Amino acid sequence: MEEKTNFRSTTFDATCQTILSRQPEAIGVAFKFLDCGCSMLCGVSAQGDALGELIHVSGQPAKKGKKPPICFICKKDSGLDRVVWEGIHWPGDESELPDKELRVAIGRNVFGPAYIEPDA
Repeated sequence: MEEKTNFRSTTFDATCQTILSRQPEAIGVAFKFLDCGCSMLCGVSAQGDALGELIHVSGQPAKKGKKPPICFICKKDSGLDRVVWEGIHWPGDESELPDKELRVAIGRNVFGPAYIEPDA
């Protein structure tokens, strides 16, 4: 399943890997991309429970060797009213993904009954 690469970044991928390594019971990472380019992430269990804290990943470009700057839009609010895309990042390649039925069931536990998983 191909993901929308315009939202993917090295920081996003690194944060996903950090979440998965710190939360061994996590089978994926739930994300919400915001209209400012930032994202909010947390681990998700096989039952669709959130694991760990919600982590903010700045969408602001970092200067070489420095941390990404603070997003002033996110500093004003939680960002959850500005979500433009949400889903679950599944680690591994397509052959390692849980069945689509399970992925959708987990997504509905995380995001609500209207959650769907777009076809690749």
